[in-house]
Amino acid sequence: MKNNYEITKPHRISRLAVASLLVAVILCSLYVYITVANKNQMDSMEIEQIIFRKSILISDAITKNLNKAETLAVLVRQGNGGIADFDAVAESMIDDPAIWTMLLAPDGVVSQVYPLAGNEAMIGLDLFGDSIDSSEAVVARDSRQLVMGGPFYTLQGGLALVGRMPVYIDDGDGNESFWGLVSVSLRFPEALDNAGLDAFDMQGYAYELWRINPNTNEKQAITGNGEKIHTSFIETPISILNAEWYITASAIRYWYAYPVNIVVVATSLFICLMIFFVMQSNYRLKQMRDALEKMASTDALTGIYNRRFFIEISQNSLTKAKRSNEACYVIIFDLDKFKSINDTYGHQAGDKVLIETASRIKIHVRPYDHFARYGGEEFIILVVDSDEKRVVDIAERLRLSLCESAFNFGDLSLPVSASFGVARVEDFDIEKAVKNADVALYQAKEAGRNNVVFYSAEADPGD
Repeated sequence: MKNNYEITKPHRISRLAVASLLVAVILCSLYVYITVANKNQMDSMEIEQIIFRKSILISDAITKNLNKAETLAVLVRQGNGGIADFDAVAESMIDDPAIWTMLLAPDGVVSQVYPLAGNEAMIGLDLFGDSIDSSEAVVARDSRQLVMGGPFYTLQGGLALVGRMPVYIDDGDGNESFWGLVSVSLRFPEALDNAGLDAFDMQGYAYELWRINPNTNEKQAITGNGEKIHTSFIETPISILNAEWYITASAIRYWYAYPVNIVVVATSLFICLMIFFVMQSNYRLKQMRDALEKMASTDALTGIYNRRFFIEISQNSLTKAKRSNEACYVIIFDLDKFKSINDTYGHQAGDKVLIETASRIKIHVRPYDHFARYGGEEFIILVVDSDEKRVVDIAERLRLSLCESAFNFGDLSLPVSASFGVARVEDFDIEKAVKNADVALYQAKEAGRNNVVFYSAEADPGD
């Protein structure tokens, strides 16, 4: 009889080798991916840190100077609508070369600007109507807060950031009325000199500072080398007063342009080969172990459990059944006049009958019951969580599944029947139950075969 679980010898190119190679390639690719991803993650973390620091510096550099408009507003209120010696006051407040102008605009119309030289065209400018940043002037007036506008081109021809601060003055009756605007403008990009944005270039990163232009609703690049930014980038918003700016940054080079990543790829090829041999060996050992375990627990001819393993797992199931007080039963059946089949048609025909018997019975056995070849033409089933009527019905269905249709093998048609003995597992003792079921099986044989007998202690000739 051929052993169905024979351990085959390895071939020069086997499916196992191919599978191991695929696993090795996947693992190798994963190794490369993780390594490169870690490098990118480190770059991203460094970029995030730079962006975080620069965001603070950008905000501080701009708001520190634009907040001088709040000081001007205080002085206007204290002066009841004016600042005595405005030029001297403004000159004393300009402590940063990035500050371009300071101005007063009663009712939004510029009346005084410092320094006046070069800025004469600003006198008489209506910030609510003539200015490119008129929307910021309206927002400042309505929100009563300092508002930033820009960067945009000024009348002087350069780029500037402006801060518009509304001034409301008490009219003496406890009511406040709008006086006008005070403003501070900053040269751009000089306003960002203290932010140290060159740190991006020094560390090999591309960056872009940008905003959505409120007048055009389109992206407006403020500064940076955005054309070098890759599709994999970090982007962070910066809130400066009322404005929302953004910093976008990425590494300038792609991952394969870094020598360390090339080394990783080369190393991974070696690792791939190592994984291939290790996985192939482990898989081969597992295959051999599984085959040996199956040989130890399975009947090689029919593919169902063997007697030794049946007793082992049945004892485990009975232990669980005992905890929940479930009734269990043993069914033993034996093929009737099986020896005559072997004698008449040969052992090969007998083997086919045993295989077909196991196949027909398995269809009716529940997944949590246990079915095994007990020896020769004898089979056994442990039925858990049942009762006497149901287990007898089960045995009857099994009997009919064998005898109702002949076993056909080519031109050979054999009628097959079986006798069944059924016994309850008393005290969860599997050995005693098997003995009792065997007694019932003997009684079924004595009663003419091809029937089901349930064990009764009163009918047991051994008692």
